[in-house]
This record gives sequence, structure tokens and C-alpha cells, in this order.
Amino acid sequence: MGKVKGSLLLEIARLIRANKDRNWDKYLTEQDKEIIFSKVLASSWYPLETYERAGYAIFMEIGQGKLENAYQWGRFVGEDIIKKFYSRLAEDQDPLSALKRFTIFRSQWFQFDTPDFKAIDLKQTAPKEVEVRIASDHPTPYFEPYTHQVIGTFERLLELNGAQNIKIEIIDHNWEGENPFSVLRIRWE
Repeated sequence: MGKVKGSLLLEIARLIRANKDRNWDKYLTEQDKEIIFSKVLASSWYPLETYERAGYAIFMEIGQGKLENAYQWGRFVGEDIIKKFYSRLAEDQDPLSALKRFTIFRSQWFQFDTPDFKAIDLKQTAPKEVEVRIASDHPTPYFEPYTHQVIGTFERLLELNGAQNIKIEIIDHNWEGENPFSVLRIRWE
């Protein structure tokens, strides 16, 4: 299925470790727990399945299965990753440039089994408007909450770059099936 960079897995691992009283066994395999409860290195690669199951576990156990909580988590994690690892994303105060660079950085955080697969694709539709297609190359129960998490991350990235009156809407989606996707329209001033 693919791999994910440790920089994305770090906060997930910290949150799970900090909440040992939760029923993680319901969502995580033994291999997942070995990874989560060991030292996660930002520059190392980890199984995408572990990242997805751990994210879904947090969504259900801590986020109470609420999409608003996935959105808030996206805001928090987005800012955390930008400030810790990718501070250049907020330096120019250019929202469009930041979105474009973010999609490039994000593509470097994942490795998929299908080399030409694009998990994220951004298309500018107006001076301060883009459409973003987010996709998965496999079925996952986490895709809808993941979309809301990405919305939170994009919104926070735009705010850190001086954008105001940000509006992000889901204009198309298929949460289920072999290849789930969502299309976002993002506008700002």
C-alpha cells in the first residue's frame, strides 16, 4: 500500500502513547503498536497502513468520531509540522505559493505502490482560488475524516500566510469504494 514519512507519524504516536488507557487494540495491529510505541524518527519511512489505522483510532477514540475534531486536529498538526520542519512554508506570506509548495512537500511525505499515482493535485481556478483533489489508491474507512483533517491543515497554512476570509468547501467526493477521493474548492482574500 505504501509508506509515510515519520514526520507525519510523530504526533499520532505521541498522542496514542499519552492515552494508554484507550482501547487501541480495537484498531491497531501488533506491528502497528510496535511502531507506535518505539522511537519514531521524522526522516524514516513507515507503513502507510499503520499511519491510517492509527489516525482512524485517534479519530474514533479521542476525536469521538466527530468530523469537527478531525478538522481541528488538522489545524494543530499542520501548524506543528510547518513550525517544526517546514517553516519556509509561512515565510513568504503568499497563500497561493504556500499551497503549491505544500502539495510538493506533501507528495514527498508519501510513497505509493503505483509510481504515477497523485494523492493530491492542485489546480488554480482564479487569482485567489484553487481546486484540490485528494485521492487514495486503496479503500479506507478513514477517508472522510482524513479529508476534514486536510481541510484544517490547508486553512491553518493559509492563515499562517496572511490569508483572510478563507472558505473551503467539498465540491465532490466518493468516500468509499476502491479509490476514494474528494475535491475541495479553496478561496481566500
